Amino acid sequence: MSASALRSPAAALLSAEEVTVRFGSRAGELVAVDAASLSVQPGETLGLVGESGCGKSTLARSIAGLIRPAGGRILLHGADVTARRTRTQRRAVQIVFQDPYSSLNPRLTVRSTLTELLRVHGLARGSAAERRCRELMALVGLPTRALDAYPNSFSGGQRQRIAVARALAVEPELLVADEPTSALDVSVQATILALFEDLRSQLGLAILMISHNLAAIRHLCDRIAVMYLGRIIELGSRDEIFGDPRHPYSAALLAASPRIRSATTSARVHLAGEPPSPAHRPPACHFHPRCPRAEPLCSVERPELLPAAGTRALVACHFRDERRRP
Repeated sequence: MSASALRSPAAALLSAEEVTVRFGSRAGELVAVDAASLSVQPGETLGLVGESGCGKSTLARSIAGLIRPAGGRILLHGADVTARRTRTQRRAVQIVFQDPYSSLNPRLTVRSTLTELLRVHGLARGSAAERRCRELMALVGLPTRALDAYPNSFSGGQRQRIAVARALAVEPELLVADEPTSALDVSVQATILALFEDLRSQLGLAILMISHNLAAIRHLCDRIAVMYLGRIIELGSRDEIFGDPRHPYSAALLAASPRIRSATTSARVHLAGEPPSPAHRPPACHFHPRCPRAEPLCSVERPELLPAAGTRALVACHFRDERRRP
């Protein structure tokens, strides 16, 4: 599908167009992201879901400018930032990593971490930097006294709040949250997710939320992209993806999510085997060896990401017009 067809009528804040990321390995070339396309609109929360190892984090790092794609383009406000970004463009997209224990410098206090960022980016010094540090602590729900402490003084949830404050310090337009709660206790996860929801409301941030927690994705996100083996295989609104998934993998992913079952709940969709290695991807439709709907066509012709009948969702499946429910 052409990249232009993926764009919403509103001007996208950020667009990834046919992004491909490859790595060398002993098993040969590993394609972590395979011509993936998505866009994030100003102020929206886009969820990115899929099994572990499908390329979500690699795509997120490409969007944040930490990995240069081997192919495709990344556009920020329409400007191509694939190969190089200005300081202002780097500030516009910030990432919050999965592990709060390894993402902070243990030798720096919280104040030093934040003031160094403010100084390097020319945003504030002296008393202005101190005021900004206090503002950031208030934004993420931490007391001012936290500024004088080192990372080892905090719990996992508090460290993640500090990581969020660090990302917010440079006044980004898009926050990329890469599994921000998976390393935290279940009791803390809800408070961190609520923090992202509050920040979006207060600051008008756009958020790319990567998570295995489908309940959180359903609650927080406006639109959802489903990824399988490096490809975006379905992209639509929250109601479209959760209410009427058109790709068999999306239906299986939702059916596998823990939930209270009732007499009207449909049976689970069982997939054959394990996800293939990115170094040995099946031809054509990558999902066809595990797909309960697969036909000979699926092994010889790659399905494009196209609109499905009766919905605005984009689906990469030859049978996208068939209705399925999780």
